[in-house]
Amino acid sequence: MTSNIAESLNDVTKYARELPIVELLEYMKTLLERWTKEKLLKANGTFTYLGYKFNKELDDNGTLSHKLRVKASTNYIHTVIDGVRRYIVCLENKKCSCGQFQLDELPCPHALAALRQRDESFEEYCSPYYTRANLLRKYEIPVNPLPDEN
Repeated sequence: MTSNIAESLNDVTKYARELPIVELLEYMKTLLERWTKEKLLKANGTFTYLGYKFNKELDDNGTLSHKLRVKASTNYIHTVIDGVRRYIVCLENKKCSCGQFQLDELPCPHALAALRQRDESFEEYCSPYYTRANLLRKYEIPVNPLPDEN
């Protein structure tokens, strides 16, 4: 069983695996340099609190949250009603009975509905890992060139 990353890497390096070892390493280094540069450019072009991918997911969750009704039990515990289903959101512990909030560390639609009722921002409820600042830090480390094979 392989992950999507392993399958993607296998597909991209299919031709290169036939090369001699030094050329294979050069190919892999060049591939990593290109990927790192592309990701850094994308991160630099992001001007939201979260990185592009996570901001989009949060926007999608926000759209879904508008149809939900919220009943507050306490300041931090809310019952969120989605049709006939009920979800319990605890903002203090960053948990929702749907499981998505604590798994993704990004507010699910139910948590966003509770936050909207409280007129509170989502930022402190997102993992710092998803922020633009952390995204930029990931690509600060350069892929250093290899010296001449001699």
